[in-house]
Amino acid sequence: MKQLILALGLVSYAFTAGATAKDLEAYSSKDFLKKILPTGCQPKGAKMAPDGKYLYLAEMCGKIDPKTKKRVPTASIYDIQKMTLEKTLITPVGMRNGILANTEVDFTIDGKWALIARAEGDEGSEIYKDQGLVTVVNTKTQKIAKYIPTFGQGAKIIATRPAVSRIRNPQQIVYVANYFSDDISVLDLTNMQDDGKLKGDSLYVKKIDLQTHFKPPVNHGYKIAPRGVAFTPDGARALVLNTESGSIFVVDSINHRQLAELAPIGKELAGRELNVRHIVTSKDGQLAYLSHMRGNAVSRINIKKLMQMIDALPSQGPDVVLPESTWNDLLVPFETATGPQKILVLEDYPKDHPNFPNKKWPLAHPNTIVLDPIQNRYLYVSARTTTAPGDTHVDSRIAGKIDVVDTVNGSVVFTFIGGSQPTALEVTPDGKTLISSALVGAKLFFFDIGKVLKIYEQ
Repeated sequence: MKQLILALGLVSYAFTAGATAKDLEAYSSKDFLKKILPTGCQPKGAKMAPDGKYLYLAEMCGKIDPKTKKRVPTASIYDIQKMTLEKTLITPVGMRNGILANTEVDFTIDGKWALIARAEGDEGSEIYKDQGLVTVVNTKTQKIAKYIPTFGQGAKIIATRPAVSRIRNPQQIVYVANYFSDDISVLDLTNMQDDGKLKGDSLYVKKIDLQTHFKPPVNHGYKIAPRGVAFTPDGARALVLNTESGSIFVVDSINHRQLAELAPIGKELAGRELNVRHIVTSKDGQLAYLSHMRGNAVSRINIKKLMQMIDALPSQGPDVVLPESTWNDLLVPFETATGPQKILVLEDYPKDHPNFPNKKWPLAHPNTIVLDPIQNRYLYVSARTTTAPGDTHVDSRIAGKIDVVDTVNGSVVFTFIGGSQPTALEVTPDGKTLISSALVGAKLFFFDIGKVLKIYEQ
């Protein structure tokens, strides 16, 4: 019986692995567009609630308050089945001259709390001045329950640690990457209560001050700008990306301390200069996928092998550096039709793109990445697509794109045309709907990815 099951699995794999994107050449983005909804100003990050019913969207500059006539930051909640706006929450203002407020969203592992990051603050901030904060929303009532200070600036990515089996009382630990202050805020929501008290100082644990050995190629005033954060399946360690130079920190996520730093990937190995922006891990915890905004590419590494390297080190700490040559052992090539590729470059645009039809563009700037939740086979990559290096200038007339990458054969299955600067990206738990926001233009796009994959795999 086991041999029969294995044989059937191999037949199924061979069938889908032979799929080709040619079957989709006659189609364009509009053939798979299910709906477009308006959002608040600058929709930045999105996350599906664990129950799969609602999408939470962080909106940096929100809307105009009819009472005060001032702009207020917001977070909107969408009913995914109906594809309608369910509710909009007004959150505390951060900076009037800077990032007004909300950037990213995540949920605690028990699904009870939605977490929305306010990037930064100044003397005029509402609640917790001169710093970022996390707004905690009760997912049952969809009302704000608490505000937690980060004691850092540039709070962006929020990552929830998996339950650690060796800890008797599993904690609800959350990491917040502070882009401007080059550190990680550690929060503990284990004893979080919706008790009517909005200030949540007691839920803040500490900060992890990241230390790098590498200088960024461009001086933006910060050395690291941590952005992507991902945990190993056992919750014992975290990978934190150094967006500026391209190195990766390995962090002890139980004792909350830096264990080592992986040197940036070299131009000679990659064939181009790369940084690291966002990270997602496979369900089995074996692989981590990386987006490279500088370099217009994606790659993947073997997490298990990296952890084995860390375990074998004679010492661990902020002074420990894994050399650039380590990437040769960690990179897991994509088996493309032209041979193994360690880096997938995503600079091609579809025939229906309004600005670059059937052309390559050197400022694709892939940003957010998401793995399909069912097979973990397809990687969705949103490319902001700019006309100036480093996003120093945004042209609202330029449309972005979202690539669907088959990680089995390294091919681009299909490319959706996004709005201007597509940033927030998410897939519904059933894997059938792809959701993308336009940072410029304030729109939310719903694409029928189930239909795309059915055509591709037939």
